[in-house]
Order: sequence, then C-alpha cells, then structure tokens
Amino acid sequence: MFGLLVLQSIVQGVTEFLPVSSSGHLVLIWSAASWVGIGDGVTQAEMLTLNVALHVGTLAAVVLYFWRMVFDVAQGGIDALLFRKTYNRRLFLFVVIASLPLMAAGLAVATFVPDAWLLNPMVVATATLVFGLVLLFADIGFGSRRAAKDITVVDALVFGLMQCLALIPGTSRSGITMTAGRMLSINRTDAARLSMVLSIPAIIAAGGYETFSTVSAGNWELSRLALLGAGLAFVSAVIAIWLFMRFIRVSDLLPFVIYRVVLALSIFAFILVIGVSATPPI
Repeated sequence: MFGLLVLQSIVQGVTEFLPVSSSGHLVLIWSAASWVGIGDGVTQAEMLTLNVALHVGTLAAVVLYFWRMVFDVAQGGIDALLFRKTYNRRLFLFVVIASLPLMAAGLAVATFVPDAWLLNPMVVATATLVFGLVLLFADIGFGSRRAAKDITVVDALVFGLMQCLALIPGTSRSGITMTAGRMLSINRTDAARLSMVLSIPAIIAAGGYETFSTVSAGNWELSRLALLGAGLAFVSAVIAIWLFMRFIRVSDLLPFVIYRVVLALSIFAFILVIGVSATPPI
C-alpha cells in the first residue's frame, strides 16, 4: 500500500502539467490496485492529507520553474495599480480574467456535485478520449502566428471559459488550456507557458479548498507519507515540465493524443472487460 501511494505521488507530479489527464491516471492506478487486491487499507484522512501535500508539491514545482513569469505577473499587478500600460500588466490581467470563471465554476461543483461523481471511471475515460481528440484538432487545425505578447482580454475570456471544462474529470486542465491557446493560433511554446502560469491560481484554489475541508472535518493527519508525497510530486513535476517544454519546441502534440487514447481504452477495459472500476477513498 505504501508503494501504491508513492506511485500516486509520482504520477500526480508528472501528469499535473502534461495534457494527459491526471484524473485518468488516478482511476487507472486504483482500478489496477483493486484488481490485484492491494487497494484497501488507506484511510480517508490519509488520502485527504496526501492530496493536499501533492498540491503543495506541484505548486512549488511550477512556481520554481516559471519564476520569471511569476515575477512578471506580480510586477504586472503593481503596474495595474499604478495605471501603467505594460506587457506585464496585460499578463496580470490575463491571469486574473482567465482564472475567475474556473473559480466560480469550481465552487459551484464543489458545493452541488457529489464527490462520487467526480471520479466516475466512465466519465473520466470518455473525457480523456474526447478532449484528447479535440486537442489534436486544435493543434493541427490552427496556425502559430501569435505569441504570448499578443494576448488580449478576449483571449483571457476564451482561456477562462475553456478552463472550466477541466472540471469534467478526464479533461485535463493543461490539455484544455493548451487547446484554447492553439485554437487562438498561439504557438505551442507560449500556449504551454500560459497554461502553466494559469495552473498556479488553479492549484492554490483547489489546494486551499481541500485543506479547509480536511481541517474542518477533523481529518488532518500530517504524516511522513504526506511529506514524502509532496517531495516526490515536486521532483517529478519539475522533471516533467522541463522535458515537456523542450519537447514541444520540436514536436506537435500528437504523441500526447495517442497516449490519451491508449489511457482511455485501458480504463474502458478495466470497466467493461475486467469489471473493476475502483477510485481512491476520497
């Protein structure tokens, strides 16, 4: 069981920022664990605390890797207060405007949608497949004539509304924001950079809400496993971001789409053929 939670930490770190659906991997891991009989023995408190720790680890990774861009966003907030018309100010407004729809929609989902629906294996597999194909269409169907410096308020709204689709488990927040960027003809590298910086408020909001819920319910169990999980998520996320940013400079997104199709079919196989559809105890 310890190995299973360690594996989850590493996979979460790797898939958080790749357009491949972290929830899809979560369902597949726990379905496989249930199939071989090692999916029992994790308490709700342990899983909730681990989830919070994983948010901390992945957040630290993206802030570290994109520290210059994070600094530019912060500087843009100061420029906005001082009414300076700079690129940093536009970047700051982009992050704010693109994040607001997700915050509102996320709160509504957390309030009204039962937890059991959020990792429904059939939903995860279907979204992994469908939105993977949408990503391919966006990547090959639109040009790369624009860059991050060209972003507008309209672009921010498109990113923000598309990002709400990430609340459908299996969609992939990274994948759907990359889809938005490519549909707006933003080159792959800058679309990825914008997607990454948008992950920061999203992770803070999700982690903050989960922390509040965990502490309020009295389920907080700070353990060495949680600390280890945060560390593994951090290291694996940094490596994944580094490799991904270099990969998309020389390749399109087809390999990730193929991977998503295989992942979705694997989940369908566990559900329909093997008859296992387990999810973590959360």
